[in-house]
Amino acid sequence: MQTPLLHADIRIPADRPAFTNKLSLDDFSLNELKLLAKQKGFAGETSVAGNSCHWKRQIDYQPSRDQLDIGYMHFNGNRILETGSASNYAEVWEQLPESRGTTYAFRFVEKILARSPEQSQAGMLVVSGDYFSFIRDRLTTLPTALSLDNLLSEASSDRQRLYELMDFEISFGRIAKGNMPWEIQLSTLPFREGKQLFTIAEWTEICHSEEDYIQQEQAWNGMIIRRWIV
Repeated sequence: MQTPLLHADIRIPADRPAFTNKLSLDDFSLNELKLLAKQKGFAGETSVAGNSCHWKRQIDYQPSRDQLDIGYMHFNGNRILETGSASNYAEVWEQLPESRGTTYAFRFVEKILARSPEQSQAGMLVVSGDYFSFIRDRLTTLPTALSLDNLLSEASSDRQRLYELMDFEISFGRIAKGNMPWEIQLSTLPFREGKQLFTIAEWTEICHSEEDYIQQEQAWNGMIIRRWIV
């Protein structure tokens, strides 16, 4: 997904199990978490110079890469041919008709009320037409590693550390064209799929000003306070 400033990307392996019997990260075994670790996704700012596009990954499901994500863009109707600048690749992107329309993006910071000590997680909400992507980062930055799978192996005996490594969400869905409003259709947290991103019943306005909007929500991982910034 791409708005004038922020972008979001989610890549779920086609053979990933649905994990329909899971309710939270606590329900996953180490081997099941390793299956989730094959997922990819990122979000951040986009800058354009001529036909060159630079995706600055500010939030990444996998350990950060040294290589820059820069590509040359060639537009052909509703398709874009993207060829790598910093690396050798080619991708063809096709615009979905229902992604046309209003685009907007928010950043947010949230805190789980029951967590001690108090820590914050940052994220974004990116919308284009009828599609949305919700991104919530981990509490701490991943250390340098070849892959998330490798980090899980190193922390295999530390359940709290495993949770911290996997407590990362990118959820993609439809605002109005799914089975319910704001329906999550793909997520790095499988138990979020088929659910609403949030509902009015779960959302309580705490503060609303021209600069930001503060909400309280009963989320899957506890009661949270979230501050939105346009």
